[in-house]
Amino acid sequence: MTPAIEIISEPEALAPHLNGRRFVSAEFMYKPRPAEPRARRIFDFTLASRLSELSHYENSAVLLICDSAATVVSFADLPAAYPQLLFFAALVNPLPLAPTLNDIYADTPARCDWEQPDQWQRFALTDRWARITFALEVASQLQPPGNLIMPAHDAVWGQGLLATLEQLSETYAQNGLPAATSAYTPYHHSAVPGVDIPQEIIDALNAAFARESSLLDRIEHGEYQAFWGKMGMIPFGMCAEILRRAHTFIWEDDLEIERVIREASYAVRCLYADDPRLYRQALPVFDLAGLRAVIDRTLHYSLSIPGDTSTLTRPLDEEAQVRRQHDPGFARGLALSEAITVECKAEIAQRLERYRASWVEWGAYRYVARVGDPVVQVWKKFTKLT
Repeated sequence: MTPAIEIISEPEALAPHLNGRRFVSAEFMYKPRPAEPRARRIFDFTLASRLSELSHYENSAVLLICDSAATVVSFADLPAAYPQLLFFAALVNPLPLAPTLNDIYADTPARCDWEQPDQWQRFALTDRWARITFALEVASQLQPPGNLIMPAHDAVWGQGLLATLEQLSETYAQNGLPAATSAYTPYHHSAVPGVDIPQEIIDALNAAFARESSLLDRIEHGEYQAFWGKMGMIPFGMCAEILRRAHTFIWEDDLEIERVIREASYAVRCLYADDPRLYRQALPVFDLAGLRAVIDRTLHYSLSIPGDTSTLTRPLDEEAQVRRQHDPGFARGLALSEAITVECKAEIAQRLERYRASWVEWGAYRYVARVGDPVVQVWKKFTKLT
């Protein structure tokens, strides 16, 4: 079957087709559309929200950065469903690292007692970074004005979100360019029509990230993280500089992108979106196992920074303590998230004590982090030919 969406995997060849676009939304597709019914409903709902909002703006395009042609085929119906949008696709995956004599991480599978240690291969960067760098390469060749957007799958866009971010970008222009902008929502998980997601799971995930009630003021005053990988917008004119300066071995790509933007003397601002009709998130997280996976992954992000710096383990501020006393749903969600956080931290501590490293599965890859080491190791198991 031939995909209805043209595949062009060379940035130089793709860029001319996207020039003159107001928004280019790069959707990172790591595999075909989900087959499991609930996950499929959430995925399609969140994607439809983004494409519908994008359709309100003339000269906008969607770039599907996929792992395979089969994944592109699974989205072949999109051009007909959204005729206002221009669609292209590219096939992008991280490349394996060639073994070297001085690779200090080469013995990780054996040292960490992984199953079949000779059947693991290390990759140069995360699959997300591979797609980010591709998107930046394309966008760096596009003529301003215009913005590159790289949303997460769980981002739910409401009508007017892009215009709001665009206005924020222009208001805080600096060094000859509009600001890079992002949206942050306290609704890290939320209901999706027609999908059974237990309220206790939604409450627990939201409570896990609500330990600092002062976040609103800090974001509005530019005193907190301002660029978020869930929903960030970057002017085309910044992309070449980000590509040149970014360290792609760092796991938290949004923090690294923000560091580069500030280092280059450009502005970055965040919109605190406390109205779920404008922006919220919804994930395929339905049970304790799914909740645990999110918490475990989040805890691993901060291992590279000496000291316990995860947002999930910071003390409740005074306002959050008051909320716990008066909001039963928040109190129950907080208790559940804290219990799982304690379990995950204990497992991580055991690994760190034994192996000086800990790891987490994410998609097709295994990510390894060490305390104080900024390098995230990316591994994938393969079948060894005999």
